Order: sequence, then structure tokens, then C-alpha cells
Amino acid sequence: MNKNKFYIVTSIPYANAKPHLGHTLDVLYGDVLARYYRSLGYDVILQAGIDENGQKLYQKAKEMGATPENWIKDLRPVFKDFFEKLNISYDEFTQTSEKDTHHVAAQEMWERANKSGDIYKKKYSGLYCVGCESFKLKEDLVDGKCPDHQKEPEKIEEENYFFKLSKYENFLKEHFKKNLDFVYPKNSYNEAMGMLKTGLSDVSISRPKTRLPWGVPVPGDEEHVMYVWFDALTNYLTALGFPKNKEKFEKYWPADVEIVGKDNNRWHTLLWPAMLKSAGLKLPKIVIVHSFIIAKGGLKMSKTIGNVVEPIEIINKYGTDPFRYYLLTRIPMDHDGSFDEELQKQIYETELGNELGNLLQRTISMINKYNIKISVNKPKTIGDCQKELMESFEFSKRLENIWSVIRDGNRFIEDNKPWELSKTDLNKLKEVLQEVYDMLVTVADQLDPFLPDTSDKMKKQLKSLKPEPLFPRIEE
Repeated sequence: MNKNKFYIVTSIPYANAKPHLGHTLDVLYGDVLARYYRSLGYDVILQAGIDENGQKLYQKAKEMGATPENWIKDLRPVFKDFFEKLNISYDEFTQTSEKDTHHVAAQEMWERANKSGDIYKKKYSGLYCVGCESFKLKEDLVDGKCPDHQKEPEKIEEENYFFKLSKYENFLKEHFKKNLDFVYPKNSYNEAMGMLKTGLSDVSISRPKTRLPWGVPVPGDEEHVMYVWFDALTNYLTALGFPKNKEKFEKYWPADVEIVGKDNNRWHTLLWPAMLKSAGLKLPKIVIVHSFIIAKGGLKMSKTIGNVVEPIEIINKYGTDPFRYYLLTRIPMDHDGSFDEELQKQIYETELGNELGNLLQRTISMINKYNIKISVNKPKTIGDCQKELMESFEFSKRLENIWSVIRDGNRFIEDNKPWELSKTDLNKLKEVLQEVYDMLVTVADQLDPFLPDTSDKMKKQLKSLKPEPLFPRIEE
């Protein structure tokens, strides 16, 4: 099998509170891609992790009467359990407070940028949103508040180190023009281009320890720590052992796909490529900027606002795959969607339970009841658009294709009535059940990237011919 490398990176959530629903999409989309490319024989690395630095975390730990060290020590297993509950098949898990790995990588990036003449120090005053971990212009605010976090930013005046983002404006414009698929979807590409056209300002990349004593120390200046974005973005390199493990890094870098939320567009499509260029490193091949899970009132789901849904509660009630199915079908990458537990319940009972689960159970039951000898054939491809849809990240459309086949299977049984054929035409009965069986084998194979547990259960039942409910009734 082809062993070409495929490196997928996902933006890492802040460890200032336990995971919420808004943290699911990056790693879920990454997991689907990782499972798909592994099935093609690629040598895949899927990166996940948590951001353990920054002012938000420091303030939260202080508020709770804990040290940052103890705070992240308690939250790390919570986040790992969250990824396990989501069945995320990550290969590397980065933690930005690790001194022997991430600190070394971040400091290497700083020193390379400094050597390129791209870091300088100056006094600065501005409006700072702790929730975004970034400075805001007045025109960024709505009624004086950050639109994402619904809080007024702090007025800050201090001396910081800056990165010469403005120096890379022309480079970025040329890169965008030459690589029209660098940012997906197109509206996110256009948004980034719009920022380029209005001009780029240099970016503050440090904080004085008097205000933030927690973070990666600035090389050569013990009075400053790195600003969270300059530090956090480097975690994609940390996962490959940069700069110490040259063999691994050179094999897998650059990232083939980078997956982030649309509030991170600016940092991942403009600042990060400029940082990499400054450090003499290659840029990611494509950055996916996905939509938001929005709450009631149309606001982004955010811990700061307090409008979050607890994903673990939903998973414990309905199961991992039903939760994954909801997100992958109802929240496409290119536009926002909301989560509604009533809809989750409806989907569980109809699309998953009645359409897929019932089709599998009744087919195996009839094979056994009518003593049909089934041939085990290899799975087929559902439609000729599988590769195109998967490689253009249209997961919801791919699942629509698969579900159309499932619905066709149910109609096929109703139209051919095996219970009547058992009395009149045994050869036709075998043909009908063989056709549905083959279709279920293909569906089980095609569902693997999206619903891996369901795929595995289907394969086992189709092999053993022992039917069990795929989606048991939920007891209220």
C-alpha cells in the first residue's frame, strides 16, 4: 500500500475550563480525515492537544485559588477523556506548558524570527480582549464589546515585543494568489484576502511577567513571556519533535491539512504563515476554517459567555457515534449550525435506529429465518464521488450519499417483500437478501471514517449473522 505521509493538525483548546461543545469540530473533522487517509494506506499523523498558557488560564487558576501548574494537572485528564469519548484517533497530543518539548520549539521559533530581524520591542497601548487573547480595534467592537465574548476589552499600556507581520504582507498576497485553495472554504479565503487588502499591522508577541508570570520565557529576556498566539501556533511543530527530531520533522512537515475555527482565521492564515516564512519553514498546504456551533440568540458558543452545552452528557446519553453523526450532518464546514437535543433524539430514533439499525437487524434476521446461504463479497464504492467529496471536505454530503443507499435498501426490501418470496420463489429470495447484505457490507465499510464504532459493530454482525440493536431505545 502507498505509504505517503499525511499530517493533520487541529487548533488546540484553552485549558481554562472543562471541554464544551465548541471544542468538538476541529478534532472531529481531523479524525474523519485521519481515518479516511489511513484506509488508503497513508502514513498519517493526527495532532491534538491543549493550550496551557495564556492570560485566560492564569486568571482562571488564580480565581479558583490554584496555581497554573495544579490547574492544568487537574484538567489534562479531563481533556484526554473528552477526546477519548469522541473516539478521536490522535497520534500526538501536545501540551504547551511542557518545558522539554514545547518551550524548546517556541523558543527556537522566536530565535529564528529574531535572527531574521522580525522582532522588536516598543511601548504600546490598546484594547485587549482576554477571551480572544488579542488586541482589538474600536471598529472590531459592537457597542463597545467583543462580539464573540460580549465583554468590554481592557485598556492596556505596556512595553512588549512585536513581530513584523507587516513585512510579510506582499509575500502573503502572492502566496494567496498562487494558491487559490490555500484557505477553505472560499468565504474564509476571501475574508483573509480582505484583511490583506486593508493592510497588516505588526503583532504584539510578549507580555511582561509583572502582568502574566505564566508562559514560555522570551529568550534573552527573563522579564517577558511569549504572547499566547506566537507560542501556541508552534505546537504544530512541537508534535513532530521540532527542532530536536530532525528526521521526523523533515518527513511530516509541512502539515497537509490544518483545521481551525473561523475566529482563528486571522492567526492561522496570516500570522502563522508569516512566522513560518520568517523561520525558514514551509507553509501548511491547506487551512480549513470551519463554521461555528452557535447557541440560542445566534451567538458563538463560548465559556466566557456561559452559553455552552456539555458534550459528555450528550455522549453518555445517546452514544459517541450518534453525537458524531449529528455534528457531521447538521453542521457542515462552510456555515454555522446549532445543537438541539430534541433533534439529536429524533435523529437517533429515525435515521440511525429505524433506517440503519432496523435495516441491519431485519436483514440478518431474515437470512437466519429463511436459512439463506450468503456469499461474503468485498465492499463496493458508493457512487463515484467518494474521493472528490472526502478530499474537498464535504463530509455532510458524503453521509447524505451513504444514507440515500440505506434508504434505497429499506425500499428495496419493502418492494420485494422477502416474507412473501419465501413462499413463492426461493431463488429470488436469495438474490434479494444477498443484494441487501452486500449493500450493508459496503455501508459498514464506508461509514468507518465517520462512525467507527457503528462500522465495527456492523462488520461483526454481518460476519457472525447474530443481530443486535445498533441503537438501543433510550430510556428516559
